[in-house]
Amino acid sequence: MFIVSPKWIYLNNTRLEIDKSILIDGPIIKEILKNETIEKKYKGISRIEYPNHVLMPTFTESYLNSNNCLNKIEVETKMKSLLKNGVTRLCIHGKNYKDIMSIDISQLDIVHIIELDGKTIQQTDIKEMTDVLDFYKSDSSKQFCISLNNIIDFDRDIIIKLSSILNEIDINLHIKGGCLQNIADKKRINDLITFWSEINLFNNSYLHGALSLNDYWKTNIKKSNVTAVVSYMELSTIDNIMKFLHLLEKKTKCVLITKTLNSYDLYQIIKIIEKLDINQNNIFDKNKIINCVTENTSNLFSNFISSGSIKRGNKASFNLFDISSNQLLKNKNCNPKLSVLDKQSLTHVWSAGEQYKM
Repeated sequence: MFIVSPKWIYLNNTRLEIDKSILIDGPIIKEILKNETIEKKYKGISRIEYPNHVLMPTFTESYLNSNNCLNKIEVETKMKSLLKNGVTRLCIHGKNYKDIMSIDISQLDIVHIIELDGKTIQQTDIKEMTDVLDFYKSDSSKQFCISLNNIIDFDRDIIIKLSSILNEIDINLHIKGGCLQNIADKKRINDLITFWSEINLFNNSYLHGALSLNDYWKTNIKKSNVTAVVSYMELSTIDNIMKFLHLLEKKTKCVLITKTLNSYDLYQIIKIIEKLDINQNNIFDKNKIINCVTENTSNLFSNFISSGSIKRGNKASFNLFDISSNQLLKNKNCNPKLSVLDKQSLTHVWSAGEQYKM
């Protein structure tokens, strides 16, 4: 066992605290400690101190599309680049997903996404999917998600069959929502959602393209506990950023994804959102942006020990940011702002109780 003592800890994704440390036992956070108790109860345990750092939960990439990579080496390079940005949980999609499954990066919890397209689906595609899922069903280190593209083009019997398979093995579903953008008629929307709900397909799914859907769609997304999946590319306009913030304000669960980008744009989005925030206050993460790459992604990684927040019993995977270089605090006890977090201040990435060499 050993102790990690930063200046600040973002506990339970709710508040920054000082004078707290984490006790690590193997890959697990065994306890959250008050610093005043360390000398009394844990004097003989080794302690690593980070006097200028904020300790944050590890980040998640919920949908990395690797189809723009030329080969497996490029895919692995892209995955390691995310790791250097503080990501230790990754959902990855690629046409050659079987090749990607042979990539072993011990610091990453990896979920593989199998995509099916309603316009091109064949029975052989379903058989190949079920064969893979059946082969790995006893291997808890291999976890899968299914992604449905062009969902409205699936034959009714096929979509019922797919839903039955997903529910039988309790697997998460991504829905590509691009084909839903032009469906504005409320009766048509109700009919689709009613059908999908009856076969237990829509509820608790992950819907891509939610920013482009109308308000009636968005209301039903929240009612059905659907997670809105938003790509950093979509947040390239002020209009879409405001739509994203509106979803968060309405308590719609959201996750942020990289998709095909070669850069990790979380830090950039954080800074832009803070500049747009006219109601500045001292709340560290008022808009709950961090939840979009931590807690809100946890169900996607049910095979792995939870690491969506810093709390007792979770996996000891976290990021340390040295904020001394880009924030001059008048009072050393003042809490830093979320916008000080960036790639340059990220000095340490920990995964399952071990530090990754940057």
